[in-house]
Amino acid sequence: MLKKVLQGCVEHDVKVTFLGKGYGIRIMLNGEINQESFVKHKDEIGKEIQSMLRMEDKCGNISNMAHRSRMRPHEKANKRKNEKKLTPERLQ
Repeated sequence: MLKKVLQGCVEHDVKVTFLGKGYGIRIMLNGEINQESFVKHKDEIGKEIQSMLRMEDKCGNISNMAHRSRMRPHEKANKRKNEKKLTPERLQ
């Protein structure tokens, strides 16, 4: 749950802490906690952070970090499409 929304241009920081039975994730907004989450396995951390930052960006807390978390999946998909279209004939 977001504590602050529609803050405009902000600075985000991400803090991950091992808590014994899993990992706590905090999204800091200008130095204050804005979101918290918990995952059980280390390999889930990246996906959860991406999801949390996407929600920050959607709700108006705009930063370069949050914006890139929304654009990155689209860039990967477009890159794959372009790679498929390249043939040896086009490279010459």
